Amino acid sequence: MDNHRATVEYRTLKSNLVNLPSNLVNLLFTANIQVQDVIVEICPKDNQQQKQQQRYYAGWSGMSSSIVQSVEIDPVFAQALQIRDKSSVVINLKLGNYETSNINLEPLTSSDWEVVELNAQLIEDKLLNQTRCVAMNQILVVYPSSTTSAKLVVTDIGTTSHKFAKISPYCEIAIAPKVRKKKETVTETKSVASLKSNGKKMEDYSGTALLLKRGVCLPHNLYRDANKLDTGFKIFIDLDQLPKDTFDTFAAIAVVPGPNEYKNTLDKEVVEGGGGKDVKENRRIIAELVDYKGGSGNIGLSQDLAIALNIQGQIGNIIALRPAIKSLSKRPSTFVIHPYTIHSNKKKEINQTKTLKSAQMLKDALYPQIADTAITNFVKIRAIPGVLPYGGLVKFRSNDNYNAWIKPYDLEKKKPIRIELADELFRPQSFVIQEINNKQDYTSDKSIDETPIGINETIDDIVDSFLVSENTGTLVYGSSGSGKSLYLKQIGNRLNEEYGYFVKHISCESLMNENYQNLSKNHVFKWLQQCSWNQPSLLVLDNIDKIMNVETENMDATKSNQTTEYFISQLTKLHNQKNSNVSILCSAVSKESVNKLILGSHLIENYIHINAPDKALRYKILEGNLVNNLGCEISMDLMDLVSETEGYLPNDLKILSHRIYHQCLADSDSMEKQDKEEEEEKEKEKEEDSNNSNSNYHHHHHHVVSEEHVDKALSGYTPSSLRGVKLQKSGTSWSDIGGLTDAKKILLETLEWPTKYAPIFANCPLRLRSGILLYGYPGCGKTLLASAIAGQCGLNFISIKGPEILNKYIGASEQSVRELFERAQAAKPCILFFDEFDSIAPKRGHDSTGVTDRVVNQMLTQMDGAEGLDGVYVLAATSRPDLIDSALLRPGRLDKSVICDMPNFEDRLDILKSITTKMDLEENVDLDEIAKKTAGFSGADMQGLAYNAYLKAVHVRLDALEKEENSESAKEDESSVEFFKVGNEKESKMKSSERVKLLHQIQQFLNNEKSNRAKETTNDSGKKKVEQPKMLITQENFIDSLRETKPSISQSEKTKLRRIYSQFVDGRDGNMPDGSASNEIGGRTTLM
Repeated sequence: MDNHRATVEYRTLKSNLVNLPSNLVNLLFTANIQVQDVIVEICPKDNQQQKQQQRYYAGWSGMSSSIVQSVEIDPVFAQALQIRDKSSVVINLKLGNYETSNINLEPLTSSDWEVVELNAQLIEDKLLNQTRCVAMNQILVVYPSSTTSAKLVVTDIGTTSHKFAKISPYCEIAIAPKVRKKKETVTETKSVASLKSNGKKMEDYSGTALLLKRGVCLPHNLYRDANKLDTGFKIFIDLDQLPKDTFDTFAAIAVVPGPNEYKNTLDKEVVEGGGGKDVKENRRIIAELVDYKGGSGNIGLSQDLAIALNIQGQIGNIIALRPAIKSLSKRPSTFVIHPYTIHSNKKKEINQTKTLKSAQMLKDALYPQIADTAITNFVKIRAIPGVLPYGGLVKFRSNDNYNAWIKPYDLEKKKPIRIELADELFRPQSFVIQEINNKQDYTSDKSIDETPIGINETIDDIVDSFLVSENTGTLVYGSSGSGKSLYLKQIGNRLNEEYGYFVKHISCESLMNENYQNLSKNHVFKWLQQCSWNQPSLLVLDNIDKIMNVETENMDATKSNQTTEYFISQLTKLHNQKNSNVSILCSAVSKESVNKLILGSHLIENYIHINAPDKALRYKILEGNLVNNLGCEISMDLMDLVSETEGYLPNDLKILSHRIYHQCLADSDSMEKQDKEEEEEKEKEKEEDSNNSNSNYHHHHHHVVSEEHVDKALSGYTPSSLRGVKLQKSGTSWSDIGGLTDAKKILLETLEWPTKYAPIFANCPLRLRSGILLYGYPGCGKTLLASAIAGQCGLNFISIKGPEILNKYIGASEQSVRELFERAQAAKPCILFFDEFDSIAPKRGHDSTGVTDRVVNQMLTQMDGAEGLDGVYVLAATSRPDLIDSALLRPGRLDKSVICDMPNFEDRLDILKSITTKMDLEENVDLDEIAKKTAGFSGADMQGLAYNAYLKAVHVRLDALEKEENSESAKEDESSVEFFKVGNEKESKMKSSERVKLLHQIQQFLNNEKSNRAKETTNDSGKKKVEQPKMLITQENFIDSLRETKPSISQSEKTKLRRIYSQFVDGRDGNMPDGSASNEIGGRTTLM
């Protein structure tokens, strides 16, 4: 594949790769040759040059050129190789090339070396992506960003037998620094623009020693002892770490710009500082070196120095230290102060008298700060209230040298320097600082109102895991409102304030609508770059499942998978670097909501689950919120409120505390109004005693929490765990159920005692009973008992019917069961009640569709599986316990089977008393006699008997009322009205029109009279209370009802059920079905 002629076409590719002609691309694809195996040899054909035999080597991009018979190459790369546009070249394709694993490079110029220093991480990441091959003494061009590039010369390819080689994916690349002689020649040409008028060259920092350290801005806990000495421009460093005989008392301090940060070059500032309209701040400040043992290898920057470098309150910046050059032999006579302003449209009119007054005030405030510290020309100074509200810039008069500085001087021995105010400099509000905040801050908002209660041990363990292991990860998960964000902020605070970690806090919820390109390039990439530059660092991703969520059926997971893969690849690259220490701390609703790729990448090693707080922790949270945060006094037993808040999350408890506080405020306002009214009355009666009455005014200003406040706050409030959960509320109370004494006792022991006597049951070494089967005759109170026990024990109640679970599609029924138990777990403590349980969980192997078999399998796993139940009690009711699968009846699932038997005489009497408590009975009603005559009646039959008796009484009452109305209507006669006309005309007949007019007038008169009578009757009735007649039930009503009511269960059915129940209790052999198909005629088998 040699001797292919082509024309060079410049095209911006930002790489050392080329696009080949389409005919060669088709040839390579047909031969099934990999893109990375092709090396393109380019031979320029220019007769005017002597170097006709010069050959250059480049990789193939895998793309074809847009113009036929042309090869496309990046213009910067082509110019470095001296290949002109539109020139003719010969292309040779090299296959089966030597693969090198070691490459040595050298920057072409000192400027290229500076680019390599500032973008070392980016060049390491992008060099292998932009280059496929190398050749000896050939220039490579690396593009760390879209606007910068660096030229590197290949000095060694790991072999002398080959002129070119293919780069291995695991190749080690070493870049040697450019020698100092070449740097001196470059800087010498640059310094020509900075000559003084007398011809002397300014002294600069070219060729001086350089030391890079990680900076921590004061105040900080790593420099507790240095906080007292935090005045002026100072660097707190262990002097033993400095090279010997290199640094003196003072050093030049500058901040190395990190990735994606603006690069402030001092050469540009030197040129613009003197003649430009706008004065630039000096980015290299002279500071005094103070010996400080400690700091964990970092250096401490005083507040004034951090303000001058515009990095106040930051941690992790790379600080460049150089030995300070000579200070000015003659100190300047005047300091020119340029105040900062944030108002761009403000007119720069300076009042002379006002300027002199401000200068004097500035002199008095500024001299104590600069008397004992070094001052650099064009240095930024902190704000001075009343004088420099936004800070300012200090410049030496008649000196535009940015490297000029003066040593500290004594005001008593030397004449004070004059101070003048010059034009204001406009700066953005983010650049200026109005006051010094002594509290250390990191990149996120640390305004935390919440005080951690009861979680310090967990936070200590997580912090220790980050300190012990580098490049680790932790996932904190729990339901919404459980305090995940508080965990993350507290952990970030601890690592930032006590150990000097750089913490980057990201709220992923605000980025969930970003597309993949923007999310990966503009966010994830910059996060990791910043953390890598400022390490040791911690990347905090709050709600990571918002951008790296798990794949679901109804949602496209392409963006989530791409983002997760990109995040994993970039973070893994950081971890593979030498001395890397970048850890991540994430939060999510659950482990299942996070993308499986990141969970399987081993980037997250620790998983912390935040459960709902127990009683002791809820007591601490409520006490902390009410007493410590809101300043309330508690007059009740707080444990009563703790018992009412079972299942509440910390955020729910916080909201509830505020609701209680607002109730106290409302009551205190009303009490204050009453006090004021009483005082006003006393002042009117006795003006002389007004002073004594004022002494009792503030008695009600203490907010005292009472049970009434708690009840009002709890009413109408639903905690977050119960929102969206359908809970059934029953109006049945424990007293409405008659009989069933044994069943009530067992239910109370199982459900009420563990909640009421929690400390006793907490010490139980065995698993508590959590499942009960209620079985018995139809109508004997199984469902009624289940609905009443929830209200009696104060538990949430969820009732389930068969059709809500069963579904013919495979997997749908099991999903319904899982979601059902998740609902109950969210609403714990909760009772899960299955009515007609035999229709939901029958014996396996008897269903032709296999639906109930799968439901039984899922219920077995949920009730006593690996996860277990916590705070969820299962209550099942059935009339046919023999039809239920035997695996569900063993201990650990439905632990106890309770029979609801047919009521005996005492039970029937108790049932009648419970039913008739809400009825009005005559004194002659004998309930004992009725109970004796209702042998064989179930509880439902007894209730029907009482209701039928009530209906009998209603019929009797209605018949009596009807007879009374008929008798009264017979006595009433129709009222007649006679009228006559008085006139002079005798025996004159009236016309029809006149008669109608006269009748109309008489009708109006009669209507007015009726309305007046109606008003009088209503006024009389309003004065008298109308008493509703009572519906009295007599013995005869019960006897009549008893004649019509018969038992709902026949004798044969009762006998059959009695036999089934006796076999269920005594006759079970415990053998499990063998699962074999039935051989009987008409027998059914499952379709599993």
